[in-house]
Order: sequence, then C-alpha cells, then structure tokens
Amino acid sequence: MSKTIRVGLIGAGFIGRSHATAYVNQCIFGSEIKVELVVVADPVGAAAQELADSHGFQRWTTDWHEVVTASDVDLVCICTPNSLHCEIAIEAARNGKAINCEKPLGMDGEEAEQAAKAIKESGVVATCGFNTMKVPVIAYAKEVIDSGELGKLVCFRGVYDTDGLSDPDAPHAWRMLAKNSLLGSMGDLAAHVLSISQYLLGDIESVSGMTEIIYKERKDQKGVTLPVENDDIAQFLCRYKNGGMGYISSSRVAPGRKQGETFEIQFEKGIITFSLERMNEINIYRNTDKSTDQGFKNIIVAPGHGEYGKFWAGPGIGIGYEDLKTIEEHHVLENIVNGTEPIVDFVFAAKVNRVMDAVLESAKNNQWVTVKPVRV
Repeated sequence: MSKTIRVGLIGAGFIGRSHATAYVNQCIFGSEIKVELVVVADPVGAAAQELADSHGFQRWTTDWHEVVTASDVDLVCICTPNSLHCEIAIEAARNGKAINCEKPLGMDGEEAEQAAKAIKESGVVATCGFNTMKVPVIAYAKEVIDSGELGKLVCFRGVYDTDGLSDPDAPHAWRMLAKNSLLGSMGDLAAHVLSISQYLLGDIESVSGMTEIIYKERKDQKGVTLPVENDDIAQFLCRYKNGGMGYISSSRVAPGRKQGETFEIQFEKGIITFSLERMNEINIYRNTDKSTDQGFKNIIVAPGHGEYGKFWAGPGIGIGYEDLKTIEEHHVLENIVNGTEPIVDFVFAAKVNRVMDAVLESAKNNQWVTVKPVRV
C-alpha cells in the first residue's frame, strides 16, 4: 500500500470539518504516511465548496456516490446523519475503499451487522469513530487493567450528560427524527461510554433500561413545530460477560453539564475514575498500598500514555478534544498502510449498536433483555 492515502470525505458539517482538520494535522506524528485531500461531498453545495476551499480538497460534489466510486480515493470518511452511515460504508467497501465512519455505525444492530459482513467480504480496513476512546490516559488505564493488578471487575458506572438541549426553546435538529436516528442521547452520548466500557472491560451480556423524551416537540429554525422522536435521557443497568455489573446513563437535557462524560470502575483491589472535562488526568486507588499510604493517585498525562508523546515531550501540557480526532485518523492511516486490524472495527461498533438495541427493547417491555451477538 502506498504511504500516500487519498481521502474522500462525505458530510461537510461540523463533524466533517473536525475530520478534515485532523487529516491536515497529521504532520504532528512525523510519519512517512502522507494525506492527500481529494474530494468532499455534501448535498449542500455551498457547504462542500467552503470546506474544500478552507482545507485544501482538490474538488467538491453534492453526490456522495462520486466519492465512493472515485478511482483517486483510498479512504472514505463518513460524516453524515446516522441513517446514511451503513449504506455509504457498504458501497465504499464494494468499491475497495478503506472506511472511517462516525458513530454510531448503524441505525440499529442489524444494519450495523450487515455493514460488518460487507467489510469482511471485501477485506478493506474499516473503523468507527468513538473518539473519546483515544484519550491518552484511557490507553494508560487499559494497560493497568490488562496487567491484572486491580483484580476482577466488580462494577462500572458511566455517565455522559450535556446541557445542549436543556433549554426547551433550543431548536429542533435532524438528529431528533427517527428517520435519521432511532437513538437520541444514547446514540450521541452513551455510545461513547459504551465504547470505552467495551474497550476496557469487554462485552455486555444483558441490560435493563429506560428512556424518556422530556421535550416532546421543538420548533426548527423556521419556527415550524416538529416532534422529538428519540430519547432525551437513557439509563440502564448491565451485566458483563466477565461477571461484572454496571450502570450507564446519558442525558442531553442536563442543566449545567457541558461535556459530562465520566466513569468509575471498581475492581477487587482498586478503583479508576475519569472525567472528559479533565481529560488530561485520571485517578487510581489501590487498596494494595500500605494502609498509611492509601488514597487516590492523580495521574497527569505524560509521554508514554497513548499518543500523547507525539504532541508534547514533557508531561502535563494538556491536549484538547480536537487532538483526539487527530489521533483517531492517525490510527486509521496506520491500519491502512500496515494492513493491521483496527481496535474499533465494524464488529466492535456493531456490538455497541446491539447493546443500544437491547436497551430500547428493555425500555419498551420493562424487562431484562439479553444482548444479541454479532455474527459475521
């Protein structure tokens, strides 16, 4: 595989802009892998043209099919509404393109599984963008957990709350309609917590959940009243295949919460805690320390934690949320060039979708639900 990866990006909204910026910033890794921004697509031509002009894409189009069939594109980056993710990914795979798709992968687990099957059949590299997994101290937490020093998992508690829609007069958005996304706060927010949980602790076996739409309708930018068709709040208990138990929740209507992604993982011999709003640190308690020394240890990000050393040579100089996208794209590019399997492949992403399916079913029927396996 050539060490120059030619990128076609679909979706010129704020997430598309974030991905485009991350490709431009790949120089930070000092890698031999080069990125060539070839084409950006968006149904709004002005948006596509603006992103092409600002980030140096060679051309733009309003038809995403032109991206997935282009002979001069190696990697398709999908930044569209959720309802288009799998359709585009499957077509890209059929055309031999590597894929980086925004989360959640599918509208539901069945669709996500079909996309994962298409990837297996085509043999292309494909990954899904759960970018808070790329926080450098999360990589450090993974090392600590995998070492076994904290013992078996007892309990995971994870939350992702924001206040972006806590104002009932906040405008309606495409993501609130079921035709675009069956998932509200769960797909936008809890999916990030689920990805970290799955990465650190393994698969979830069963769930018992509930969801609620707090504001049943909102006005769009033109003043037209539209229904809100997916969850403002989602909460669920879960049981892991390794025997641990957990609780995960999300809210997009939580006053005062900005990027309130937090988790606490309790093990037999210690606890790990994290907050995205303080993403350059993590806290670990070990009950194996001497009784006179026991207490939470605050670990500040440093070279040796994930990809942090590519940004700064010394500890404690915080990196930002946009840098997580830069790390995400770096991993995608390395997978393509080296022919390695992504950690967050489409099977991983489909498992996240399956858990969220089970939560919706549980909330509807008011009972525990076993998570369906992903069969690829």
